[in-house]
Amino acid sequence: MGRNNRGGISGVGGVGGGGGGDVDGAMTEEGMRWQMQIQEDKINEEIMQEREEEIKNIHKGMHQVNEIYKDLAHLVDEQQEGVDQIETQMENAKENTATGLKHIEKANESSQSQCIIS
Repeated sequence: MGRNNRGGISGVGGVGGGGGGDVDGAMTEEGMRWQMQIQEDKINEEIMQEREEEIKNIHKGMHQVNEIYKDLAHLVDEQQEGVDQIETQMENAKENTATGLKHIEKANESSQSQCIIS
């Protein structure tokens, strides 16, 4: 006769054996299933914790991207005035260039008409 998992002696009518060998086998199977279920639950819990951590990291990354977009919008807003000034100055330069060209053409016509050939 051998010892069973509960500390009793296995076998027919053994002390603390809980009956015959078939009962011990059933209890062992049930115990193994219980242990497997506990292990599976632990694995599932670890997976859920990993997923939760990944979700937190994704949320943190999205928050950082949102902050970057806000900073970019602020920079664009700050620089818009300078861009508008450059645009205005370019338009003024174009108008001044056209006016200057007209003056040069007029001066050129005036100098040719006043030119005396001797």
